[in-house]
Amino acid sequence: MRIRSLLLSFSLLTGCTSVPAISTEAPAAEPLPGLAYPNLETAKAMPAPSAIARLLLSLPVHDVFASQELRRRYLQGDVLVQEVHGQTGSKDYLVTDHEGAWYGFWVRSFHGTRPELTGYLVEVRGECAGLRGTDPAYAAPLAEAKRQCGVTGTRHFDSGLRAYRVVDGQPPEDVTASIAPDPAVSSKAMLEHYASVGASEVFALDDNLHQLPVFRWVVEFDPENTSTSTDPPIFDGGHHAHAGFVVWDGERFERRTTVPRALWPCRVSRPEECPPRSPYEDQFVID
Repeated sequence: MRIRSLLLSFSLLTGCTSVPAISTEAPAAEPLPGLAYPNLETAKAMPAPSAIARLLLSLPVHDVFASQELRRRYLQGDVLVQEVHGQTGSKDYLVTDHEGAWYGFWVRSFHGTRPELTGYLVEVRGECAGLRGTDPAYAAPLAEAKRQCGVTGTRHFDSGLRAYRVVDGQPPEDVTASIAPDPAVSSKAMLEHYASVGASEVFALDDNLHQLPVFRWVVEFDPENTSTSTDPPIFDGGHHAHAGFVVWDGERFERRTTVPRALWPCRVSRPEECPPRSPYEDQFVID
């Protein structure tokens, strides 16, 4: 069975060689934060779906920093594939090469309201040790990858979270700018303020991404130094600041201040976030 999977993967990869030429331009903007790791529940080890493989191999190096050779390596053999039921009855996917924090890539697909349209969230990483060595998969590193790996203690370079719209037969459209956190919360001045009180940087809360077409940007405060601000972005009793939900609406990714409860269900582990009203209730989720 293992041999069969490897043969299928080899066939898949050799069939994905017709991709746009790789550009080595510098990235246009600072990478967005990424995920610690994708949340998997029912993933199966199997070859990557062909559409996922095509998408991953077609992305320019200046978007994801990892060479096509390295991405091809990630797709060899079996990967972890979790099927997600789309809102229109379609079959979407959450795919990664490794479970937990040691992944090289993950991709989440979203079918569109038109059969030829698909949205994708993508993150790609590479090992700094390979970047500094002679591994041919790291033969064309970019300045951003070198910059990240130049920080003492850094083990991976990371594309950060990226977003694309793909219409069948056309190159991926980079729409990463549309998923960026709320600038009012993620500005340099605000991030410096958060750091001064021991809070985290902005990060993606992906509790529901393996089931629903949504994730959330937040800042987390030190449990012993919660925010006493009365500004609207503060929620969860001062434990978090809200920097926007990002929702795939079937046509595009859209940042929203609020979402209905159907898109952000109550967490069993955090019942205080849900009605009846309390200081911890999440006012950005509308029942």
